[in-house]
Amino acid sequence: MGTGIMAAIPIVFKPNDRFGINEKNFTTGFFDNFDVAENDGKKIYTIRKDILLTNYKLFLTEFYNLIEEDFQEETNLAPEAVPNANNLDEFMEAFSSNNRNNRVPFIYETPFMFSVLGGCVCEEYWLFYSGSYKAVLEEYSTLLHFEKIVAKSMSNPLANAIKFGIFG
Repeated sequence: MGTGIMAAIPIVFKPNDRFGINEKNFTTGFFDNFDVAENDGKKIYTIRKDILLTNYKLFLTEFYNLIEEDFQEETNLAPEAVPNANNLDEFMEAFSSNNRNNRVPFIYETPFMFSVLGGCVCEEYWLFYSGSYKAVLEEYSTLLHFEKIVAKSMSNPLANAIKFGIFG
């Protein structure tokens, strides 16, 4: 196993301490999906629970249909078996890496395992897509282009909250 391209929806992220956030490296509407709080003068972004909880199931279906991959084959989860979650704690438990055996979709909580463009340090993130594990990348701008294409191709509100990055 090496590094690979994966896609996630950040649950909690903060700006990079050194470079901050460069908003031009995010899709239009990305920040509308997050609540912002300040702690000791530092911003912390948290996914809006209402957007996540009302849309995650349909999001998975729409995304996998868009990329023409078999959801059940890729996730080992039947579409009708996607867990129900009425609050963020239930969502985090249902998709914990332990409960999903680190198989997408699952929650990951190690910030520097997922590297993305724009100064976004993902503290907790919901990995929902796993691409090639033979990725060698010199420029992250291509991943931003993927994010923009997906955001414009999907109708689900979570489409604007996607970050593609290098995982591993």
